[in-house]
Order: sequence, then structure tokens, then C-alpha cells
Amino acid sequence: MSRKRSDLSSLEGVGPKTLEKLQELGVASVEHLAEFTVEELVEAGIEYDRAVKILQQALQRVGSTQPATLRELRQRQYRVFKTGVAEFDEKTPWRGVREAFIYEFAGEFGAGKSMLAHQLVVAALKESFTAKAVYIDTEGTFSPALVEAVARRFGVELEKLEDSVVVYQPANVVQLEQIVKYDLPRHIGEGCRLVIIDTITALYRAEFVGREHLAARQQRIHYLIDWLRRHARTFGLTSILTNQVMDVPEAFAIGVKRPAGGNVLAHAVNARLLMVRPNKTKPEGYMWPLDVPGMAPDVRIEYRITEAGLE
Repeated sequence: MSRKRSDLSSLEGVGPKTLEKLQELGVASVEHLAEFTVEELVEAGIEYDRAVKILQQALQRVGSTQPATLRELRQRQYRVFKTGVAEFDEKTPWRGVREAFIYEFAGEFGAGKSMLAHQLVVAALKESFTAKAVYIDTEGTFSPALVEAVARRFGVELEKLEDSVVVYQPANVVQLEQIVKYDLPRHIGEGCRLVIIDTITALYRAEFVGREHLAARQQRIHYLIDWLRRHARTFGLTSILTNQVMDVPEAFAIGVKRPAGGNVLAHAVNARLLMVRPNKTKPEGYMWPLDVPGMAPDVRIEYRITEAGLE
């Protein structure tokens, strides 16, 4: 990342006082500034006209306002990494996990969501899809031993992972949002192109309890996902979200599960899959697409849970 592109003081209208306010806000670079809205800058104490001016310059530098033709979009190449889950790598449209997408893997406890999340970290680093991976653990389930087991299976030296995997364990929603908004761009500057949030709804469901807080919870979830979309658009960041499920309350739908987070989360992610392990005493499970572009909803992806991840 060049100094010319990243130096905030190089923008016209960013004097010492404005620069101080941007730094207090946590803005790390011109690219990071381009992700903010005018309203967010005004809330930080920057005058409206100045906020518009510097934001327009930032957007021009990073090229966020440049259109693309259909031909250019069709010819655009996206980087992909293999997950190590054979049928996922065979049956999904991109034959693996593609860059700049937000994936959601939902399922009951024991379906293998967290194991898959650990595995994707190792797989992405092995294939040099990313130089660093950020794992945001909201439930205290991150396991260095599992990472080591997956690394042995994938033939990756543990030394390569020790400084390349950054783990956060936020205690509340505010900490989670601060990590996504301000810490992630710093790691992106260090070569991070993959973030895991395991799980996305846990802290929100714990803090926003009761139907009277449902609207506020949904708004906050949407705001967090919107920041992940900004990172995807600006930096090509890929996000992997695991999610809990809840019972469908409608009549004649007994036993049917759906991901937590409601329509806000459903409309925000790019690819949504539901994981099921019918018998918790057996290692076999399967997943299918709830909403994956270019993938029929009746496609079944089978997997097997082992001590070294999913295969």
C-alpha cells in the first residue's frame, strides 16, 4: 500500500485538526476513509462540507466510484481457495471459497460449524489466499489444538501459522463492532484477506433480549454486516460467518430450523448454507444452499467430521 494512496494528510482539506479527528475515529488510511459515510464523519466532529470533500477524494483514489461494463464484469477473475471438504470444492459454483464474498454457515450445535471455520483458516493460509487470517471468537470455542491437527492434515508447518492467525474474543457487541470497523483495516494493511466470525449472532442474542429489543438488534447486526461489505468492496476481504439456528414457529413446520438473524442477515450475506448432522453419535453430516448464487437449492453436500476437521 503506497504512501501516496494511504497518507490521510495528502487529501485537500485534511489539516492538523481534521487529521487528529480522523485518527481519533480510528481511520487508518485513505482506503479506510473511503469506507465511511458522510454522516459517520460528521458524528466524529468533522464539518459536513469538509466531510463531503475529503470523502469524495478518498473514493476517487480507491476507484470505488468507477463503473464497469458487463463484459468487464464477466472477465473479472476472482481468487478462490479449496476448503478440503471434497464435495464443497466440487459442487459449489466457484469450486471453493471465493474472494470478496460473505459466507454464512448455519447449523445446530455439533453440526461442525466451528470445525469448518478452523479448517478454512488453515486452508486459506496454505494456498496463500491470505497472508494473515483474523478469527473473531464470540463463544470461546477457538482451539489451537484443532488448528494444529488441521495443519498436520494439510501438511502446513505450525510455525507458518503462529504469527499469521490473529484471534479476538470480544466480550460484547461494542467490542465486536470496534474490531470489525477499526482493527480489521489494520490487519488488512498487513495482508489479511480472510476474517472468521464464530458466531455472528451470539453476542447480539445475549445482549438484546426480548421482542422489545428486536428492532435494535436487527439494526446493529445489519450495521456490522454492512461494514464487512465495505471491506469486501474496498479490499476484497472474504468473510466467513457461522450462525446459530432457531425453530420455525409456524404450524405444520415442527422440527424445521432456520438461521438466527432474520431477514436482515439473510439479505446481507452473499452465500448462505445450512449444516445438519442428523445423528450426533455419528460423524456424517451434510449441508445445502439456502441461498447461493448459481447453485440449485436441492444440491446436497455431504461431509464427515474427523479429529482434523471436515472432509
